[in-house]
Amino acid sequence: MATISTPQKDEALAGLTLRFAAHVANLTRAQVPDEVRAKAKLILRDGIGNQIAASAISEPANRVVDLVKEWGGAPQSTIVGHGIKVPTPHAALVNAMMGHGIELDDAHGSGLIKAGSVLVPAAFAVAELAGASGEDVLVGLVAGYDLAIRIAKAINPGHRQRGYHTTGTVSGIGAAAMAAKLLGCREAQIACAIGLACMQSAGIQSYLDDPCMAKPFSPGKAAFNGVMAAIMAQRGFTGPKKALECREGFLNAFTDRVKTEELTEGLGSHFSIMEVGFKPHAACRYAHGPIDLAQTAYRQDAVRLADAASVTVGMSELAIRQASKPVCPNLNAAMGSTQFGVALALAAGGNGLKEYWDGYKSAQIHAGAKIVELRAEPAYGLSGRQAKIDIRLKDGRVVSLASVEPKGEPSNPLGADELDAKFLAMTTMVVDRAHARRISDLVMRLEQLPKADAVTGAAVVSGGPSLRAA
Repeated sequence: MATISTPQKDEALAGLTLRFAAHVANLTRAQVPDEVRAKAKLILRDGIGNQIAASAISEPANRVVDLVKEWGGAPQSTIVGHGIKVPTPHAALVNAMMGHGIELDDAHGSGLIKAGSVLVPAAFAVAELAGASGEDVLVGLVAGYDLAIRIAKAINPGHRQRGYHTTGTVSGIGAAAMAAKLLGCREAQIACAIGLACMQSAGIQSYLDDPCMAKPFSPGKAAFNGVMAAIMAQRGFTGPKKALECREGFLNAFTDRVKTEELTEGLGSHFSIMEVGFKPHAACRYAHGPIDLAQTAYRQDAVRLADAASVTVGMSELAIRQASKPVCPNLNAAMGSTQFGVALALAAGGNGLKEYWDGYKSAQIHAGAKIVELRAEPAYGLSGRQAKIDIRLKDGRVVSLASVEPKGEPSNPLGADELDAKFLAMTTMVVDRAHARRISDLVMRLEQLPKADAVTGAAVVSGGPSLRAA
C-alpha cells in the first residue's frame, strides 16, 4: 500500500478529482496563451503524422484494424489512413496504436509518459462523434495534457519501478477528461469520467523482457478506455468522483510515493503541455541521447560502423532497462534498442523511420548492434537522460562524446523547420508531398475549422495505406 495516508497528504489531495474536473470543464480559449495553442497544434500535427505513417507500417496496429473492421458497428469516427468509420472507441483504439507504433510520438521526461499517442487520437475520434470544432480540440487537448502530465510526474519514478507503462496507465485519465469536455460534459460528469478511467487503468512493460507486438496495445487501450469512460459519463453512468485520491483510489494503488506538489501547483496558469518534447528519431526516448552522439560522431568525426571495433555507451539504470536489446527479432524491438539505434546511426547517419525500415533488413547493422555495450552510470541517477559514448576504432583511435539531454526536449528543442521536415518525412512514406502539405495546413489552422473532422477526413489514403516507392 502506498504511503500517502498522512494528514498532510490527505489535506493536499482532498477533492483532487473534482478539482481536476473543474479545471477541465472551465478552461476556455481566452485562458490559453497563444504559445500554448501553438504548441498544441504542433503536437496534434506530430500525432497525426505518426498515425499516417504507421497506417502502412505498424503490423500490430493493422492486425487490430482488421479486427475492428470485422466487428463493424456504428460509422462514427475515422480510422486514419484507412478511411473507414467505426464506433468511436474502436477508432481511438486503433489510431492510438498507430500513434505509438513507430516510436516517434511526443514524450515527457520526468513523467515517463508519451501522452500524445493517446490524447491526439482520442481527441480527433471524439471530435468527429461530437461535431466539435478545431478550437474545441485545441483547448480540450491542453486540458487533457494538464491532467496526464501532472499525474505522471506525481507518481514517477515509483510507478515505473513497479513495472507500469505510464503511457497506458495515466494517459487514459487525461483522455477521459478531455473527451468528456468535447462531449459537452460539466464538472460532475467529467469527474465521473476520470473515475471510470481510473478504474480501467492498466499497462505493464513485460514486453521489454519478451519482444512482441504488445507495446502499442497499451496506449491503444488507454485511448479506448478514456473515450469509453467519457461516453458513459455523458450518458449518466456515474463513476467514483474521488477516484484519484481516496483510500481505494488510483494514487494509493499505483505508487509508493506521491509528489503532491506536482499535481496542482500552478494549475490554470502553467500548462503542462509546454514541458513535452518531440522525438527526432524513431526510437525509444531513452535511446535518443546515445543516438544523438553516434550521429555527431558520424558527421563530425567521419566515424563509420565498419571502422568500429567496439562501442561503449553510458546511460542511467532505467535507460538500460528500457532500451537494451542487443538482438532484435522484429522492427519494433529494433526501434526500442539503443544498440541497434547506435549501430544504425553509425551506418546510415540517420535514425528516421525510413532508415529503420531499410536498416532492419541489413545484416551489417544487426551485427553492429552486438558490438555496442551499455553501462550504467551511477552519476546519472535512476532515470537520467544523460549519455556518453566511447567508440574504439579499428585503427586504435577513440572518439568520446557526452550529452546532458537528447535533442527535442523543450530546453534543447527541434526548430519549426525540423518539425516540419519530420512530419513530411513520416507522411510522405505513405502519401505524396502535396497531400501531406494539405494535412499539415489543416492542423496548423485548426482554430479556424468549424469541424475538426476535416483533419481525419484528409488523413486518408486512397485505396488503403501502403508504402510509396522511394
